[in-house]
Amino acid sequence: MKKRILISQIIALLILMIAKPDNWIFFFAGLTLFILGQIIRLLSSACIIKSKTLTKSGPYAAARNPLYFGTFIMTLGFMLTLSTPNHPAKTVIVWVLAIVSFSFIYKKQILSEEKFLLKMYGKEYLDYKKTVNSIIPKLGSLRNFWDLNVYSRQTFKKNKEWRGMAAMTVIIVLVAIRVYYGF
Repeated sequence: MKKRILISQIIALLILMIAKPDNWIFFFAGLTLFILGQIIRLLSSACIIKSKTLTKSGPYAAARNPLYFGTFIMTLGFMLTLSTPNHPAKTVIVWVLAIVSFSFIYKKQILSEEKFLLKMYGKEYLDYKKTVNSIIPKLGSLRNFWDLNVYSRQTFKKNKEWRGMAAMTVIIVLVAIRVYYGF
């Protein structure tokens, strides 16, 4: 899905406009998940060499799509920052919108990428797919995240993960402002 980032940002802004965040406990709990998801994305983007090799080390030894796993955790955190017991209907609406949107966008994206990877790497990709979960890492494989030999500053810079991090940081700041000022 070529426009998934733009579509995701539009949906995030729509969700932000619908929500009525007013709870600092939910905000900080969500911020914690948000930061964890961003760390996963940063690590993942520092070791993937897109379209040149089948990356199977580091986070990619734990999940075939650790960038999307990080996005999933960030989305959960974002939704938690917007949650409030004072407006349960709005909270349910934004959660349903986020779940449906995330599921649609990333299912379509993953299927497209799997088709590409199968074409590029054939049996190697099929073998990898058999042993590594798509999004949710196997608990025993989390140790792969800490293999510092697989990370590269140059790869991180090339993948431009800082752009997504900056955009999401702006959104979280907007949520904090809304909680603080009550609008």
